[in-house]
Amino acid sequence: MRYLNENQYKAIGLLLEGKKNIEIAEELGIHRNTVTNWLKEDSFQAELRKAATRHGQHRLGELVEKMYSTAINEGSAAMAKLLLQMQGMLTDKVSVDQTIIKKDGLINYDAIDDEIAAFAKRLEDETDIKH
Repeated sequence: MRYLNENQYKAIGLLLEGKKNIEIAEELGIHRNTVTNWLKEDSFQAELRKAATRHGQHRLGELVEKMYSTAINEGSAAMAKLLLQMQGMLTDKVSVDQTIIKKDGLINYDAIDDEIAAFAKRLEDETDIKH
Protein backbone atom coordinates (compact mmCIF):
# COMPACT_ATOMS: atom_id res chain seq x y z
CA MET A 1 0.00 0.00 0.00
CA ARG A 2 1.28 3.40 -0.98
CA TYR A 3 1.37 6.22 1.57
CA LEU A 4 0.03 9.65 0.69
CA ASN A 5 2.20 12.73 0.68
CA GLU A 6 1.57 15.93 2.63
CA ASN A 7 -0.18 17.67 -0.27
CA GLN A 8 -2.54 14.75 -0.74
CA TYR A 9 -3.58 14.91 2.92
CA LYS A 10 -4.08 18.67 2.58
CA ALA A 11 -6.16 18.05 -0.55
CA ILE A 12 -8.36 15.63 1.38
CA GLY A 13 -8.96 18.29 4.02
CA LEU A 14 -9.85 20.83 1.36
CA LEU A 15 -12.19 18.38 -0.36
CA LEU A 16 -14.01 17.89 2.93
CA GLU A 17 -14.38 21.67 3.17
CA GLY A 18 -16.19 21.55 -0.18
CA LYS A 19 -13.43 23.06 -2.32
CA LYS A 20 -13.32 22.29 -6.03
CA ASN A 21 -10.32 20.64 -7.70
CA ILE A 22 -9.14 23.89 -9.28
CA GLU A 23 -9.29 25.70 -5.93
CA ILE A 24 -7.33 22.91 -4.27
CA ALA A 25 -4.72 22.97 -7.02
CA GLU A 26 -4.29 26.75 -6.70
CA GLU A 27 -4.00 26.58 -2.91
CA LEU A 28 -1.44 23.76 -3.04
CA GLY A 29 0.48 25.18 -6.03
CA ILE A 30 -0.08 22.12 -8.21
CA HIS A 31 -1.76 21.45 -11.55
CA ARG A 32 -5.51 20.75 -11.39
CA ASN A 33 -5.02 17.46 -13.23
CA THR A 34 -2.90 16.28 -10.31
CA VAL A 35 -5.91 16.50 -8.00
CA THR A 36 -8.05 14.73 -10.60
CA ASN A 37 -5.46 11.96 -10.88
CA TRP A 38 -5.25 11.58 -7.10
CA LEU A 39 -9.02 11.10 -6.98
CA LYS A 40 -8.63 8.11 -9.31
CA GLU A 41 -6.15 6.35 -7.00
CA ASP A 42 -7.46 3.66 -4.66
CA SER A 43 -5.16 4.69 -1.80
CA PHE A 44 -6.31 8.31 -2.04
CA GLN A 45 -9.96 7.25 -2.17
CA ALA A 46 -9.47 5.01 0.88
CA GLU A 47 -7.96 7.87 2.90
CA LEU A 48 -10.68 10.25 1.69
CA ARG A 49 -13.38 7.82 2.89
CA LYS A 50 -11.68 7.45 6.29
CA ALA A 51 -11.35 11.21 6.66
CA ALA A 52 -14.99 11.76 5.62
CA THR A 53 -16.11 9.21 8.22
CA ARG A 54 -14.06 10.91 10.95
CA HIS A 55 -15.35 14.29 9.85
CA GLY A 56 -18.95 13.04 9.91
CA GLN A 57 -18.59 11.40 13.33
CA HIS A 58 -17.08 14.58 14.72
CA ARG A 59 -20.21 16.50 13.71
CA LEU A 60 -22.73 13.80 14.65
CA GLY A 61 -23.62 15.50 17.93
CA GLU A 62 -24.32 18.75 16.11
CA LEU A 63 -26.53 16.91 13.62
CA VAL A 64 -28.57 15.21 16.34
CA GLU A 65 -28.98 18.53 18.15
CA LYS A 66 -30.34 20.12 14.96
CA MET A 67 -32.68 17.15 14.50
CA TYR A 68 -34.08 17.70 18.01
CA SER A 69 -34.44 21.40 17.30
CA THR A 70 -36.31 20.74 14.05
CA ALA A 71 -38.59 18.18 15.68
CA ILE A 72 -39.47 20.52 18.54
CA ASN A 73 -39.37 24.03 17.03
CA GLU A 74 -40.88 23.17 13.66
CA GLY A 75 -43.15 20.42 14.97
CA SER A 76 -41.76 17.93 12.47
CA ALA A 77 -43.44 14.58 13.08
CA ALA A 78 -41.07 12.87 10.63
CA MET A 79 -38.03 14.17 12.52
CA ALA A 80 -39.53 13.20 15.87
CA LYS A 81 -40.24 9.70 14.55
CA LEU A 82 -36.67 9.35 13.25
CA LEU A 83 -35.21 10.47 16.59
CA LEU A 84 -37.40 8.01 18.48
CA GLN A 85 -36.37 5.22 16.11
CA MET A 86 -32.69 6.14 16.61
CA GLN A 87 -33.17 5.79 20.35
CA GLY A 88 -34.91 2.42 19.95
CA MET A 89 -38.07 3.89 21.46
CA LEU A 90 -40.19 3.44 18.36
CA THR A 91 -40.32 0.54 15.98
CA ASP A 92 -42.55 -0.42 13.11
CA LYS A 93 -42.99 -3.82 14.70
CA VAL A 94 -46.46 -4.58 16.00
CA SER A 95 -46.85 -7.50 18.34
CA VAL A 96 -50.06 -9.16 19.35
CA ASP A 97 -50.27 -11.10 22.56
CA GLN A 98 -51.59 -14.49 21.44
CA THR A 99 -52.55 -15.45 24.99
CA ILE A 100 -55.10 -12.63 25.06
CA ILE A 101 -56.59 -13.50 21.68
CA LYS A 102 -56.97 -17.21 22.33
CA LYS A 103 -58.23 -18.39 25.64
CA ASP A 104 -59.23 -21.96 26.24
CA GLY A 105 -58.86 -22.62 22.52
CA LEU A 106 -61.50 -20.01 21.62
CA ILE A 107 -60.92 -16.74 19.81
CA ASN A 108 -61.55 -13.71 22.00
CA TYR A 109 -62.92 -11.16 19.53
CA ASP A 110 -63.21 -8.46 22.19
CA ALA A 111 -59.49 -8.73 22.87
CA ILE A 112 -58.77 -8.45 19.13
CA ASP A 113 -60.99 -5.35 18.92
CA ASP A 114 -59.13 -3.86 21.89
CA GLU A 115 -55.76 -4.52 20.20
CA ILE A 116 -56.96 -2.91 16.96
CA ALA A 117 -58.31 0.13 18.84
CA ALA A 118 -55.03 0.53 20.74
CA PHE A 119 -53.05 0.30 17.48
CA ALA A 120 -55.36 2.84 15.79
CA LYS A 121 -54.90 5.18 18.76
CA ARG A 122 -51.10 4.93 18.47
CA LEU A 123 -51.31 5.74 14.75
CA GLU A 124 -53.64 8.65 15.46
CA ASP A 125 -51.29 10.01 18.12
CA GLU A 126 -48.36 9.80 15.68
CA THR A 127 -50.18 11.76 13.00
CA ASP A 128 -51.56 14.36 15.46
CA ILE A 129 -48.11 15.90 15.99
CA LYS A 130 -48.36 19.32 14.34
CA HIS A 131 -46.17 19.97 11.29
